[in-house]
Amino acid sequence: MNYKSFVRHHCLLLLACLTLLNFSCKDEDYASKLGTPAKAAFKVTKVQGKVNTYLLESTSENAFRYQWDFGLNEGPKSAGASTEAYFISKGTYNVKLYAYGQGGYDIATQAIVVDQDDFTPTLNNPIFQQLTAHAWKLDPVSAAPITVGTENNPAEYFGGGALANCQVDDDYTFSFANNAFKLSYKANGQTFNAGNIAPNYTCATDRSYDSAFTFSTTVQGAGIATITIPGNVPDRFIGVTDVSSNNYRIISISANEMVLRSGKSNETVHQMRFVKK
Repeated sequence: MNYKSFVRHHCLLLLACLTLLNFSCKDEDYASKLGTPAKAAFKVTKVQGKVNTYLLESTSENAFRYQWDFGLNEGPKSAGASTEAYFISKGTYNVKLYAYGQGGYDIATQAIVVDQDDFTPTLNNPIFQQLTAHAWKLDPVSAAPITVGTENNPAEYFGGGALANCQVDDDYTFSFANNAFKLSYKANGQTFNAGNIAPNYTCATDRSYDSAFTFSTTVQGAGIATITIPGNVPDRFIGVTDVSSNNYRIISISANEMVLRSGKSNETVHQMRFVKK
């Protein structure tokens, strides 16, 4: 074989290999096999005869499942293609619809402007009335005043133990006055540092605060009501400084006892037992 034939032969082989490689590596259109992705959209209508209540109706395309986030710091919740949203306080709420289709999901957002407060349902709620009847403190005689775990097992990580001296005199007061909800935490000298503040697990600087809070009977996970505090841990907290978030669920409440669970249902939870101060 002469040099020209040798080159021509190998060029043909190279071309054949490249052609074969091109066919064998061709990308498959996996997205089209899944289906058409959703395109989220919804309309908002004020409900006549109901204060601060709005009907949310999905106008999404190619969607079969929906989640709604009312902008209340409670996260998205599953619901149907239409649902009602109620807002206790005036303000602007960025409402989101998560629409899920066979080929993917989409998010639509609209701002709802509420121009008045509506405190009557909360003030008449028996859970709220018990919450605000007096100050609360962590139960000093309980063998497990604070446990740490998961939603299905609140004591999975830590089964409880005695309170530190500086925790025994802490008190929390929930109140409503001058058209405002207020939480007042009094450390009375020192606050117990949990694992997220150095020095860890010791009594340290007084971290008393006054804060707004919201109260809702909408609950994600176990519980009968939800308390939400604005701001971040550890500047704001209830019970201990290393809670997962400032979302708290009242598991049970009576005139003298309250069980509070911090964290959303998909987070690490701290379950705390309080008694009347």
